[in-house]
Amino acid sequence: MPGICCAVGCDNSRQRNPGLQFVSIPKDLDRRNKWLAAIRRDHWQPTSNSRLCSQHFVSGRKNDNPMSPDYIPSLFAHTSAGQRQRSIYATSRFEHTQQMKRKRTETLVPDSDHETVAPSSTSDATGLDITLVEQVESVKDDHSYSQAILSSGIVEPCSNAACQATVKALTNECAQLRAEVNCLKDKVNVLSFNEEGNDEMVQELTGLPSYAKMMVVFGFLS
Repeated sequence: MPGICCAVGCDNSRQRNPGLQFVSIPKDLDRRNKWLAAIRRDHWQPTSNSRLCSQHFVSGRKNDNPMSPDYIPSLFAHTSAGQRQRSIYATSRFEHTQQMKRKRTETLVPDSDHETVAPSSTSDATGLDITLVEQVESVKDDHSYSQAILSSGIVEPCSNAACQATVKALTNECAQLRAEVNCLKDKVNVLSFNEEGNDEMVQELTGLPSYAKMMVVFGFLS
């Protein structure tokens, strides 16, 4: 049984590294060509005995999901540090998305008392809690908003708990931003001295005795 990794510069083998997996090169032509391009082995064509070890996949194993970064191996001796970090980040994001999808599926499965299981907080591979942006993305994945519009043109409120929580959070944030904008407008109005008769403020800010004399100075300078 073949047990030596075919990647350039990799000396892993089944005998020396019993904990590693050794996978064959895909038979699907498109995926096979992408693997060969990633391996970068000049003037070489794999055989049925050729194997690639699992250390060349970020998650430590190949993934047959075309959306997964580990659908194609990405960690090799020629991989730059930047490319390596991007591959690690992409794999972390993919696994986090898959975890969120599994969580949403579990919330739809009733328990023994026929009650919906409440969703729990999750964290990604870096230990960070799910942000509001990620919640919006998860809700977007689960809904077809085109189906929520009635024939009258009125949008039907969503009954999904995660969607309602996200909408509420965005509504509160919008209200807070509006309040801040109104507060800033009030400050601008207080500091403005573009109206005639506000001689006290003109004198305080410019040293000129009145608004009329300030305009005379402006006219002379222009």
